Amino acid sequence: MLFANYKKVQVATYKEILIGFLTFSLILVVLYPKESIMNQILSEKSNYDLSMLYLKNMLQNDTKNEQLILALAQKSLTSKNRDLAFNLLKLLRNSKHRDVQAKAYLLSYKIGKENYFYLQEKKEKEKLAEVHKELESIFSLILKKHFYQPTDLQILYKEAIFLNSLPSEYILIQEILKQNPNDISKLNDAFYIAFTLKKNKEAFLYLDRLSKIDTKHQVKWYDQKYYLLTQTYQYNFIESYLMQEAKTSQYWQTKVIEFYLSHKNYKKASVYYMHLFSHNSKFYAKRDLWFKALDTLTAGNLTQDAVNLGYKYESYFIKDKKSRMKLLKLYIASNSLNRAKALSKKILKEQR
Repeated sequence: MLFANYKKVQVATYKEILIGFLTFSLILVVLYPKESIMNQILSEKSNYDLSMLYLKNMLQNDTKNEQLILALAQKSLTSKNRDLAFNLLKLLRNSKHRDVQAKAYLLSYKIGKENYFYLQEKKEKEKLAEVHKELESIFSLILKKHFYQPTDLQILYKEAIFLNSLPSEYILIQEILKQNPNDISKLNDAFYIAFTLKKNKEAFLYLDRLSKIDTKHQVKWYDQKYYLLTQTYQYNFIESYLMQEAKTSQYWQTKVIEFYLSHKNYKKASVYYMHLFSHNSKFYAKRDLWFKALDTLTAGNLTQDAVNLGYKYESYFIKDKKSRMKLLKLYIASNSLNRAKALSKKILKEQR
């Protein structure tokens, strides 16, 4: 039994017990029909060890007896003798016949789960942990040996969640997505499992698919993608990726700026603002980008760079009042008095 407390009473040597038992087994095999053997083992309540040894011996002498043991396990389960059924099935897990092996593992899992709930109700935490570990092991082998049908995937996925086994969940979610590649809910699950298991490359691919399929929540997936990028990749890779995506996406353009500013690379952030400036044809949009470039340089204490950039486009924006005032304040704050004086004269001419 799985959870029985055994007490050893030594009334003879182990050699004597073994010889006697093997003799008894031989007599049983010769004299008793299989139905009688089944009933005899089912009625055994005191010592399953001898029963198991006998059945093991039967299997060595006649592999056809696997069906007998399987039937015996099913019968003992019907009679609510879970421990006996579980031990019987252990004998069949290494069967050379795939169908027998599959039935043994699947039935073992069912029995193990019943034991788990029983122990949970009894609040036997230590034994509960042991059974949970064994359930995980059995379930893992069911998946590894593919002892299931495609129609079982959803049920198995729920079992993996019950076991809190992320590796098993990940195996199954991939199989489920092969059946329905555009299932947003399952793609979402696949992403979070992959991310938790640190399968970053796969997690990134799931986010790619989600951002293309779930357009209603595209920004959400873009945000997740950006976070994953910053948490798992090196600076140069992130910069290259952002630059590529920003060619066709305003969202990623903002992330380029955010990325540079998060690394306090004010110079590159300013240069990128001016890159956007050069690809924009609207006057006020260009002005706002120029302002942002100037403010970014100022925030990074790159005052002289800000003055030089301001002066470069002074003539371009001279007719705009906001631009003139912006530049004048910049020149004065940076102590560029000659340029401030020259700009003041230009302003006076513009106001005449």
